[in-house]
Amino acid sequence: MNSPLEDRLREALVEAGATVDTGALKPLRAPERRRSRVDLRLVSAAVAVVLAGATTAVWLGVRGDEHVATLADPAGGQADTSELTIYLCSRSASGKAPSCQGQDVTLEQAKSIEAAAKEVPGVVSVTYFDRAAVLAGFRQDFAHNQQVLDAVTADDLRALFRLGLEPGTDPVKVKQALARLPGIEDIDLVPTAVSPPSGAQVSVFLCNDGSALPTCGAERAPDGEQVMKEGKGITTRQKDKVVALLGASKQVESFFFEDQKSAYENFKRVYDSNKALVAATRVEDMPESYRLRMRSELDDWSGLVKTLRHQRGVASVVVRRCMVESLALARYRVSLPKDDWCREGG
Repeated sequence: MNSPLEDRLREALVEAGATVDTGALKPLRAPERRRSRVDLRLVSAAVAVVLAGATTAVWLGVRGDEHVATLADPAGGQADTSELTIYLCSRSASGKAPSCQGQDVTLEQAKSIEAAAKEVPGVVSVTYFDRAAVLAGFRQDFAHNQQVLDAVTADDLRALFRLGLEPGTDPVKVKQALARLPGIEDIDLVPTAVSPPSGAQVSVFLCNDGSALPTCGAERAPDGEQVMKEGKGITTRQKDKVVALLGASKQVESFFFEDQKSAYENFKRVYDSNKALVAATRVEDMPESYRLRMRSELDDWSGLVKTLRHQRGVASVVVRRCMVESLALARYRVSLPKDDWCREGG
């Protein structure tokens, strides 16, 4: 059974139109904990593909067969560094997690977990947050969203430890060293925070050749694992139609085109300190996209977003604020209907 974080990260990768076949990812397994996990380096990649792009631009133009844009002061929303989070058992929040057996973590178990974590090589800090502190942080993070605040109480949250890791530390090894301790529901690498970008609010990701996404024409076997037919990349004619649609929309203030090379350079700029992630990512892993800045006075974008999603050659359309909200919820292991936290408007 996938964790809420893994589910959201897989959605993020698919929504970003990345060329990663998430169905073929090898699960990471901690000893005696038979719960699959997405490759931990993709935690950052899922955020980065969506948030790393430059977000300030002037109007996009067309030169011959090429779509070009002049960027002004490129700067994007960034994901902060990640840390390892230990979610402690909660009778009310952990549900049917087999490791918890329907019980709350005890004080003795929490002390043992803290002591053990401090002894793991590469762990430089261990910070405990009880449910009251977690709730306070949650209410601060979602102060702008009363619907979410009304839907979540302290009983829906878990006490936790956050582990600061020394640069270069393998989080999988840290996780394996602690996974069997009683009182732990799960351990995950999650973004400490994701800052909403100040520029483009909507990203239109385009299909790549060889895509495994059904929206790009890919077909999978009935088991959903094997790609029987690869998708096709967007054509120049299809790009022209998308550009015409964006240019005619009264809701779009400005937009620009980001090719794979530009996306990769922005990715490297944002994640310069994460050498392993940059080294594992290639230019061709980056999707092309159109980045949209919307008019603030026209705050319902749902119609335009829906129309864009149905355009041929479009892999996905991502409203950045919804991505930020989704990752913030994942930090707390809170699962709510999408309509409660994501409105595809201004």
